[in-house]
Amino acid sequence: MQTARRSDTPTLTEYDAAIRLNPDSADPYFNRAKAKRQDPSAITDYDEAIRLNPDFAEAYFYRGCLKDYLARRESGLAARHKARRAAIADFDEAIRLNLDLDFRERLHAYYRRGLVKYDLDRYKDAIVDFDAALRLIKQGDPECLLAEIKELPEEAIGMLNFYEEGIAGITERIRQNSNSITDYKIRGETKGFLGRMQEAESDFQKVLELTTDTRVVIQIERHLQELDNQDYWQQYSWRTER
Repeated sequence: MQTARRSDTPTLTEYDAAIRLNPDSADPYFNRAKAKRQDPSAITDYDEAIRLNPDFAEAYFYRGCLKDYLARRESGLAARHKARRAAIADFDEAIRLNLDLDFRERLHAYYRRGLVKYDLDRYKDAIVDFDAALRLIKQGDPECLLAEIKELPEEAIGMLNFYEEGIAGITERIRQNSNSITDYKIRGETKGFLGRMQEAESDFQKVLELTTDTRVVIQIERHLQELDNQDYWQQYSWRTER
C-alpha cells in the first residue's frame, strides 16, 4: 500500500499552532491569511498582522487584493464602492512602505490600485497608477503584464473623452439656450460624477436661479447637500456598472 505524500505547504491547523506559540508575532497571522486565500475570514488575520506590525507592507498589499475581490461580491453599489475605497487605502499604504515590497509586488500594487480606481470611475487617478506600473515593467520583469497594462491607460483616456465630449455637447446646447434648466442640471450631475464639484455647484446654482419648480428645487438642493458624498454621484455614471 502506497503512503500518501505529505504536502510541504503547511495546513491551517499548523498555522493555528504557530499562532498559539507566537501570539505576538505578525508573521503567523499573515501566513494563515494568505493560506485562506479568498476566504473573507482572512481579513481578520491581515488586520491582526497589521496591528502587530503597522509597517507590514505585504499585509497591506494582500489585504487590499482581498478587499478588491470581496468588493465584486457585494450586491449593493454603495457597499462595493466602500469596499473598493478600503482596498485603495491598503494599496496606498503598501506603496508608501514599498521599500519592504519586492519588485513584483510594487508593480502589482500600482496595477491593482489603478484597476480599483478605474472601477470607481476615477480615470485620471487610474492613468497615473497604470503609468507607474508601466515604468516599473520597463525597469525589468515581468513582461507578462506589459500588453495588458499598456491597454489600460488608453481605455481610461477613452472613458474620460467620452464624458468630456458629452459635456461639450451639453455646453453647446446651453450656449444656444442659456435658460435650459435640463441641460444645466445634467451637466452639473455629470461634473459631480467626475468629481468636479465646484463646476457642478455652479451649474446647480444656475438651475435654482432659473426655476421655482418644487420638485426640481428639492432635487437640486439634495445635490448640493451631497457634493462631498462619492457614493451619491455614482448614480450619474453614463456607463453600465461592471
